[in-house]
Amino acid sequence: MGRRLAAVAVLAVAGTGVWALWPPSQPLNSRTACAYTGDVTSSLTAFARATGQPVNCAVLFNDSATTWDQWAGPWFIHPVAGGTDWARWVRADPGQRRLVITQELVPGDVPANWRVLGAQGSYDRYARRLAANLVAAGLGQSVIRLGHEMNTLENHDSLGSDPGQYRDWATYWARVVRAMRSVPGAHFLFDWNVNAGYKDIPLSSYYPGDSVVDIIGADLYDSGVPGNPAPSAARWQALAGEPGGLATIVAFARQHDKPLSFPEWGLVSAADGGGGDDPDYVSQLAAQIAAVPVVYQGYFDRPTGSVLPLQRAPRSLAAWKRAFGPGGPAAGHPW
Repeated sequence: MGRRLAAVAVLAVAGTGVWALWPPSQPLNSRTACAYTGDVTSSLTAFARATGQPVNCAVLFNDSATTWDQWAGPWFIHPVAGGTDWARWVRADPGQRRLVITQELVPGDVPANWRVLGAQGSYDRYARRLAANLVAAGLGQSVIRLGHEMNTLENHDSLGSDPGQYRDWATYWARVVRAMRSVPGAHFLFDWNVNAGYKDIPLSSYYPGDSVVDIIGADLYDSGVPGNPAPSAARWQALAGEPGGLATIVAFARQHDKPLSFPEWGLVSAADGGGGDDPDYVSQLAAQIAAVPVVYQGYFDRPTGSVLPLQRAPRSLAAWKRAFGPGGPAAGHPW
């Protein structure tokens, strides 16, 4: 889950370039309706009912594996009870439904020099096994959100603490992509997903390269504004100027002719430094999504930490419906 202190910005993007050619020849359309809800039954159904918009894309997390077996055999590919059989959910309508799989780069039991070892190819076999397991489960067209929020240095699979570790991290990231792509039936899209505004580390210092990155993602929440002004245009403008925030990420994506994603975005309670029920934030983010090439966006609809589900923010829920519902400027489309 992303940092609660993040920034977003609506940018006017001039010109065309490769951006105008997205999506590629895979079964994708831009601005897919997507969410993180936690389970496939009650929570997903509740989100769809509240928004009035069927959800055909779900964000999942495989970010707590302790062994390579767990890493390469994610929990959601196995038939389980309790609303967590996401593979079955996809297989029920494979032409429309997709998963965005948040996949950490390594499990918890790796040595401290895992970046070096990964860059040397020591873990390629596990990446191939992961891809084969996903393909066998009917998930070969998922988005792989690999090593997400890498600039959140508290994460155990983060960039590290110096430029040498950044380079090894990026080299290993690229190796995982190439290994997974080598598996028959693999048609994944790989999302290089930055935590907007968290650490202002030059993006170029850990970018794995255009040949392996399909999407550039930004996680962002309505929080972190100095003085915590009330929801307003001024609040949004304050968020827009944060170092290492969305303005920087969007400019970098344009430089590399890559489309964007917003894998995690959401409201934060006012008591925890957020905007609370902030319809202006929702509307401004929707305007951003409508203005630039965006493959998918995922509202974080779980009451985790200080995050507000849309059902607890009625004015923002109404803004979501206006923006992302049928006919809205950022309306979702089937994949």
